[in-house]
Amino acid sequence: MRLFVSSLSLALASTLALVVPASAAGDLVWEVENPFRLFRKPAAFALHERAFSAVKGTGRLPANIVWRTERRLNDPDCADPSTPAACEATARARYEASRLGWAAQLFEDTCYDRDVRPRRYGQACERQYSWGTARESYVLPEAHTVQVRLSPARLAEANSAEVKGECIWTWQPRRPGGRVETRRQACAAPLVIARVPYSPNMAESGVAVSVTLPTGQVLADPGVVVEDLLIVALGDSFASGDSNPDRPVVFSARREMVYDPTLLRDDIAALKKQLAPVQTFGLASVAPDFDPKTLPRRRMEDEDRDIAFKLASREFTRAFERAGARWLSPDCHRSLYGYPMRVGLELALENRRRAVTLVSLACTGSEVADGLFLPREAREGFTEPGGARVPPQFDQLAELMCAGPRDQSATYRLPAFRRGSTEIGVTPVTMDWCARAALKRPIDLVLLSIGGNDVGFSSLALYSVTESAADVAPIAVWVGHEIRFPPSVSGAYLEVLDERLQAVKQALEEGFGVAPAQVVQTQYEPLQFDETGQVCGSLPTLGLDVGPNLRFSRQRLSEVSAFHAKLVRRLGCIASAKGADCPLDLATGAGTGFHLVGDHLAAFGRRGLCARDPQRLQLDQAMMAVPRRALSSGEFVPYSPAAALPYGKRWRLFHTPNDAILTANTHREDISPFDVLQPVYAALYGGAFHPTAEGHAVVADHVVRHARTVLEAR
Repeated sequence: MRLFVSSLSLALASTLALVVPASAAGDLVWEVENPFRLFRKPAAFALHERAFSAVKGTGRLPANIVWRTERRLNDPDCADPSTPAACEATARARYEASRLGWAAQLFEDTCYDRDVRPRRYGQACERQYSWGTARESYVLPEAHTVQVRLSPARLAEANSAEVKGECIWTWQPRRPGGRVETRRQACAAPLVIARVPYSPNMAESGVAVSVTLPTGQVLADPGVVVEDLLIVALGDSFASGDSNPDRPVVFSARREMVYDPTLLRDDIAALKKQLAPVQTFGLASVAPDFDPKTLPRRRMEDEDRDIAFKLASREFTRAFERAGARWLSPDCHRSLYGYPMRVGLELALENRRRAVTLVSLACTGSEVADGLFLPREAREGFTEPGGARVPPQFDQLAELMCAGPRDQSATYRLPAFRRGSTEIGVTPVTMDWCARAALKRPIDLVLLSIGGNDVGFSSLALYSVTESAADVAPIAVWVGHEIRFPPSVSGAYLEVLDERLQAVKQALEEGFGVAPAQVVQTQYEPLQFDETGQVCGSLPTLGLDVGPNLRFSRQRLSEVSAFHAKLVRRLGCIASAKGADCPLDLATGAGTGFHLVGDHLAAFGRRGLCARDPQRLQLDQAMMAVPRRALSSGEFVPYSPAAALPYGKRWRLFHTPNDAILTANTHREDISPFDVLQPVYAALYGGAFHPTAEGHAVVADHVVRHARTVLEAR
C-alpha cells in the first residue's frame, strides 16, 4: 500500500509538472468559501459580496468602494427616501428590514461570544460551509474550504456537443505525506475541497489540484494556497463604531416617553446644593405647540400585545430594556459598522483567494492607560454579574494569541492624571506576555485609533455645546469623573501623549512581535464644520434640541477646533517626527514608525455635526429636529419616530445628540428610565459626536489603501 500511494503521488506530481503554469492560472478558477472568518454562516458574507459585485463596475476598483457597498446595503427600500415620512409612504417589500441596516441581520451570528462575561472572542468557533460545519480555532485555522471551477472557456470546451463524460478531479496537500483524493463529477459543478490545509508556513499550506477533462486534456494548479490575514483592531470609539448599534432602536408610532422632573432620583436630589437647580439641566425648551416632557418611546412588547404595562412596574422596566439597541459588544458599544470591520470585509471581498481573521477589540472610552493597558468601565451591562469592567485590550489579545504560558513580564511607565486635573503623575503597569515562540501566529496588520480620550476629546465636545459644568454635573456624578473641561486642560494631556504612544509601540513589539510598519493609525476626523466649511454655531441648537442647555458656542468651538488642529500636528510628529514645529524631546524620538492616515480628513471638512445638504438646506434642517408630538394635532413632528432612517444617506457624517436618541437611545441602567436626566444621558452616551456608519465607510476607503501597502510590503 505504501508503494502504491508513493507511486500515485509521483504520478500526480508528474502530471502537474507537464502543465504550463501560465496556462493553468487561467484555466482553473478558485475561491475561499465564507472567507470573512468573523461570520459563522456563508449567507452573511454573501450579502456583502452581492452588494460589492453590484457596485464595483468592470474597470479598476473604485476608490470609494466601501462607501458604495455601504450605500447599496443600507439604502432603505422605498421609492422616495427624501424624508422619513416620504420613505414610509412609498415603502416597498423590504422596507422594514432595510430601514434597520444590514448589520441587524448578522450581528448575533458571529464568532464573538456575546453571552459570556466578560464578553470575548472564543478560542474556537463553529463555522458553516456548503458541505457542513467545522469547529475551528479562531486565531489559527487548520484549514479553509475552497471551491475550484473550470474557467468559462475551458468549461465551454468540456461541454461541447462533441464531448461526452465527466471531469475527474485530483488533489493532494502540498505538505509532505498528504493523501491524494479523487472525485468524478459534472464539469459544470465546482469542486469543493472541504479542508485545504493552512499553516503560517506557506510551504505547508494548500493543495495541488489537477482535473482531467472529457477530452483527455489535463489542467492543473500546483499552488491552491489560501492567504489568511490576521488583522487586529485596537483603540477607542472612533474604531468601535459607537453611535451605530448593529440593531438600532425601533420606536412606537403611537406611544411616547414622558420624562417627568418629579421622578428625579433621591440621591441626585440630595446633591442639589452642589449642583445647579433642576430646571437648569431639566427638560428641553421647545416651541409652545410641543410638550417638552415627551420624546419618542421604544416600541415595546406591551404595545404589540395591545396592553399597557404600569410605568413603575418591573414589567415595564424589563420590556424597556429588551427593546433597547443591540450591539456586537454592548460593553464597548462595538458594532459591525466600525471602520476596522469594513476594512477586513473589503480585503476579503477584493481577493477571493484570501481569508480574513479579524479581532477587533476597540472599545468606547478607551485611552492608552484605561483601555489598552488597564481595565475600563463597561458602557452598558455594568450591572450584570461580571459585566462591570472590560479587560485591557492587550490582555484580551494575549489570551487569544498565546499558546503557552504568559511568563514574560514587562513594565511600562504611563503618564497618569485624574480627568479634569492638570497634575500629571506616572503609573507603572506590568504586563505579562508569552514568549515569542509561544505566539500562535504572526499578526499581519494592526488598525489603531487611540489618543483622543487621552487628551479628553469628549470633554472638549461638551465644552463646545454647554455653558458650564453645571449643565452636565449630575451625569458627571453618575460616571464618577469630570466630563467637561476646556482646551487648556487638554493641552496638558497632549504634552505627554508621546510617552503613552511610545508605550503602545513597545507593547506591540514586545508582546506580539508587531513591527511599527505593520500598524496603521488613524487621525481624528474633524466634526466641527458646517456645509460651508465654517465652524458650527450659525444655528446654535441645530441637532441639539433634545437637551435643555445644549447649544453650539462658536467662540468655544473655535477654541476646540484650534486644539484639534494641534492634536493632528502632534500625532504627525509622534508618528514620524517630521515638521518644523515638532518638539525635539518627544519620547518617540524619530517617531513610532506607524502609518498615520490623515488623507481622509478632507472628506469631512464640510460634512460635520451641523452640516446640511447644500442641495436642500431647509428640508435637511427641519429633519434634524428630534420628533415630538404637537399639542394641536397630536401628530409627531417633523416625522413619526417609527419611520426614522438611522442608516439612510445623510450629508452630515457625524451623529448629533438628536441622532443618538433615535439610534442607540442609551439610558442609564441603574436608575429609573423616566428620570428627567435620561434624555441628556442618552444624547451624550449614545454616540453623539461620532461618525455615522457612512462616515466609517469613508474612513475605511482611505484606511484600506494604506492596509494594502502594508500587506504588499510584508
